[in-house]
Amino acid sequence: MKKSTKKPALAAANTPSDNNLPSGSGPASRGNSDFRTIAEVLDTRLPFGLQRRTAQSVLGPQSAVSLAELRTDVHGEHAKGGSLFLCAQCEQPVFVAQRPAEPDVPRNGDAAYFKHFSAEDAPPCSWRTQNLSSIGAVQYSGQQEGLDHLTLKNALAECLKHDHRFTDVRVEKRVAGKDGNWRVPDVAAVVGGKVLALDLQLAALPISTILERASFYEENDIHHIVLTDAVDLVRLTQQAFCDMHLTMGGRIFAVDDSSIAASLSSGRFQLKELSIVPRLVPGRPVHNIWESRLVGIDAILMDPFQRRKEGERQYSQALMTAANASFGPQRQAIRRAAAKNMSSAAVFEHWNHIARAIGGLNEDSAIPQGVGAVLAFLTQVEICCNVAPDQRASAQLELQQRLKTLLDSRHALHWAPLVVQVFKALPGIEPAICPANSARLTALLTQTHTVKPTLRWYAGMIGVLHPFLAFRLLVKAPKFLPSLRLPASRA
Repeated sequence: MKKSTKKPALAAANTPSDNNLPSGSGPASRGNSDFRTIAEVLDTRLPFGLQRRTAQSVLGPQSAVSLAELRTDVHGEHAKGGSLFLCAQCEQPVFVAQRPAEPDVPRNGDAAYFKHFSAEDAPPCSWRTQNLSSIGAVQYSGQQEGLDHLTLKNALAECLKHDHRFTDVRVEKRVAGKDGNWRVPDVAAVVGGKVLALDLQLAALPISTILERASFYEENDIHHIVLTDAVDLVRLTQQAFCDMHLTMGGRIFAVDDSSIAASLSSGRFQLKELSIVPRLVPGRPVHNIWESRLVGIDAILMDPFQRRKEGERQYSQALMTAANASFGPQRQAIRRAAAKNMSSAAVFEHWNHIARAIGGLNEDSAIPQGVGAVLAFLTQVEICCNVAPDQRASAQLELQQRLKTLLDSRHALHWAPLVVQVFKALPGIEPAICPANSARLTALLTQTHTVKPTLRWYAGMIGVLHPFLAFRLLVKAPKFLPSLRLPASRA
């Protein structure tokens, strides 16, 4: 096949130039190199004695989704009395923080860092920095409640009262738990014999507070809804809000004048649901936008785990449908070649076709950086997930061999975060990996060399070819919201 002769602009050591990257995907050295006071941590998820990792190797490769997930996991484990990460100097628990949002601050792991949890009896540590005790009231200059919050809260209660399916509708009713603890949601009601608690979130809250609140309602079998008004474009890009919607399949409920009007006129409680969806536009990287729709209680009362999985699945399906419509033959040719473990050079004409369409890197970068081994591994992962039971053993052996090839490759250090993402996306795959590959992966994760953002450079191409990873690699809070009408109080 004819080979493209057009070469991309490359930096030293075949590293793609930032000019080839989507916005916000540049290396961590872009003004972010001196904020990580905690340079090394102990990753307790790894075997004892092999837990020391650099902060850069843990955080740098994180996408917006995996960062939100990691923050949630760290705080969730701490709430249970455990620790996922310890400061390598004092061995005290640490959490993942994120630099405040600015136009030049990426919303992925490049701007994340570790901080110590507050503890009165903590030993001295030169890596310890001051923690903020609260970030919530800053939004309203110390006031307990803003006018918008008060207005929308009462509007929510009025909408619920107009729906005969809801009873005992109360504003700021104390809800008691089984152990004597209690919470005061903005609005509470009873539907189908079960308590529904709604909290209107207009200000950023610490993730620990968000998780404590969610845990209380889950333990007491109370359906809890967090919603916003979705008018402020900046709000949903703040990390506190990303922690909520990125760990819920890219979905968040909202209330606005149209949902209020629909609820009151129909006598059926409705909310806006904002969902992150992918868009393919010729010549542009894969990007995200918000879609909005009015939803009723079937969506509002959906099991949170099911809702999250549905959001992730819908995103992947939408991207695959768009990709097949735009370059289906090229995509299928690459996947067939990878399934047969053929040389990737045989189909890089097809690779270049897709790369040109989505602003990806062409073959001159992909071949030397070992993309062929990556595609062979990912395709075999999909085969193992769908193979017939009588062929599973041989498929898993082939998967182990392909993973070994990837982990032994020249750029294995920079592709190791991809393997971690696969295990996160498909937990059932990890047990099929042999001990030798697990040991090799641990050795790569604990190296002290800087991990290049290779995964981020190829996230668009990988997501298009293997949509099961698309949500984890590509989703982030869109810069633009759908057209939402302002509530009358702000018109």
